[in-house]
Amino acid sequence: MQADFEDYHTALHLAFPFVEGRDLRLLLDQIQVLHAFCREYGLPHVVSIYPEDGTQPFDYQVGNYRALAQLPLDAPLVLCFRHRNTNLEPVSQAATEFGSLLCDGIGDAIMMECDTWSAKTYTQVAFTILQAARVRISKTEFISCPSCGRTLFDLQETTARIKSQTSHLKGVKIAIMGCIVNGPGEMADADFGYVGSGVGKIDLYVGKEKVKTNIPTEQADQALIDLIKAHGMWQDP
Repeated sequence: MQADFEDYHTALHLAFPFVEGRDLRLLLDQIQVLHAFCREYGLPHVVSIYPEDGTQPFDYQVGNYRALAQLPLDAPLVLCFRHRNTNLEPVSQAATEFGSLLCDGIGDAIMMECDTWSAKTYTQVAFTILQAARVRISKTEFISCPSCGRTLFDLQETTARIKSQTSHLKGVKIAIMGCIVNGPGEMADADFGYVGSGVGKIDLYVGKEKVKTNIPTEQADQALIDLIKAHGMWQDP
């Protein structure tokens, strides 16, 4: 390292006061200056805009990150979320702020702050948002219809039962649909489908292709597992 400073923290302490305020153009200019400074002295760094008091509207913060992503910077961009007192509960608010950015390829990491969350909640929320945006797949994804009068089995109970047996299959998408009227279309890009075809009967799909029909409900869970195994996507828990 060629820096004349005692250590990295000293450098940040000297440089950070320049990156303040709400004037976006000035803020972006100062971030570029700090980025160039860190590169010149070989200092590892990331770039971000931290919502200091948590009072900015979410579109203000999202707009800032979109502007920041346009700068010619080669440092990782960290998206920061700080819960504000709004009508949205924290998970929905974080997903709203991060979602559009991540889906558009903006952001290399995320950081969240919420006084009511435990460390476990932080991890669960982060991985769920990253998976929903398709930027980091870390668990099984389940697709289910909202249930209606045509549903041919207890959708919530069945979904919970299948989840308990398959939730360890990282990256596998399983659709659980109540009937054959809209189920096959609503399964979208699921790898496997479990669809009610009649009272006490289940059809199984691979993608959008029906491969097994009229399986008795009591045999359908194991038939689904066997189907996943047959396609090489099963892993023992």
